[in-house]
Amino acid sequence: MTNLPKLSNRAQKALDVLADGGQFVYRLERNSFTGREQFARHLLNSDGYKVGGIGNAAFYELDKADFIAVAGGGTSVSTYYKLRTGA
Repeated sequence: MTNLPKLSNRAQKALDVLADGGQFVYRLERNSFTGREQFARHLLNSDGYKVGGIGNAAFYELDKADFIAVAGGGTSVSTYYKLRTGA
């Protein structure tokens, strides 16, 4: 029996990616269609590639369940988040 809270399918997939060394990144990006710069959040796998279909909702669900911690290496326009270790 585990003590994990009930998570949505996307949050569970994000948790699996984070457990394999992935990270969430929140950074300023230029939208190639509109040309505007805006902040966006993406899940990156351990190789640094975006995982499609997982974004803010999964991030906030995992953050509320206390699975997310700030990782090092951020800048003034980017913040990286990893799986919380220990507790």
